[in-house]
Order: sequence, then C-alpha cells, then structure tokens
Amino acid sequence: MINGLLLRKFLRVHARQIGYRSAATGYAALVDQTEHEYARFSGAELVSAVHGSYTGWMGGRRAVGVLGRLGRRAPRAAARTLTLATPKLFRWLVGPIRRTGPTELVVQRCRFLAETSPEICLRVCKAPTESFFTDTLNIPTTLTPDLRRSTCRVSFTPAPRRAR
Repeated sequence: MINGLLLRKFLRVHARQIGYRSAATGYAALVDQTEHEYARFSGAELVSAVHGSYTGWMGGRRAVGVLGRLGRRAPRAAARTLTLATPKLFRWLVGPIRRTGPTELVVQRCRFLAETSPEICLRVCKAPTESFFTDTLNIPTTLTPDLRRSTCRVSFTPAPRRAR
C-alpha cells in the first residue's frame, strides 16, 4: 500500500518536471514517463528534471534543504540514516534492497533497470541520482550497477566534516 502511494506521488511530481503525464497506470506509467524523458532531454536538462523530481517527491526545497544541512553537519549519521531508510522508501522504484554494511546497500534485482534499458539506467538513474545525493543532500553517493545481472551496489560515503 505504501509503495503504491509513493509511486503515485512520484508520478505526479515527475509529470510536472518533464511536462508529460503517461496514460498508463502504475509502474508502466513510470516506465513510459522515463522513456519520454530519456528521448527528449539530455545533459543538464535531464539532470535538472531528475533532481526536480526527487526534490518534489521528498517534500520540496525546504525539506531537501534540511536534509542537505544534516548531510553537511552530521555526515556519518546522515549516511547511516539514509542506509536504513532507503530500503523502505525506494522499494517501489527498484525492488528489494538489502543492507550490506553501515552505509552500503545492494539492490537485489533492479526493477527499474529490468523494465527500462541499460542506457536509461545509466543516464536517467545512476548519474543524476549520484549527483543529487552528493551535491544536494551532501552525502557522497556511488551507484554501481551490474547491467548483466540487474543488480546495483549503493554506497553512501560520509564526507569528513569541513572546517568552518
């Protein structure tokens, strides 16, 4: 039930960001909207659309700003919290996620990759997601997809505190 609510919210926000709402429903709508986005956007425009979708889905600029300040002020705590929250908050998008360490996760079979394509995975998911979490939430993030097996390793590496 919660997965359905999270998906519907993301679809609304995503449609506003890319200017296209799919006629399909459920996960098929996400795939359709993502294929539309991939076909029409590139470079900075694509990154901006993904960042805007994440920002809207996470509650807007103010909420994301609070999360970013947490990442800057308490990087270890933020990375560990993100590692605990991600399996529940992103299951609707990628499928089952398993924790493998304090700041490490594995997406056991990425639904997004399986239902789209390796190119979409790399251009619409990997690069923009890494930059959103690293630059906006201040938690250096690395996604390492295995395109052949449809798995993905996710690492939230807490950055050392910066001197003021």
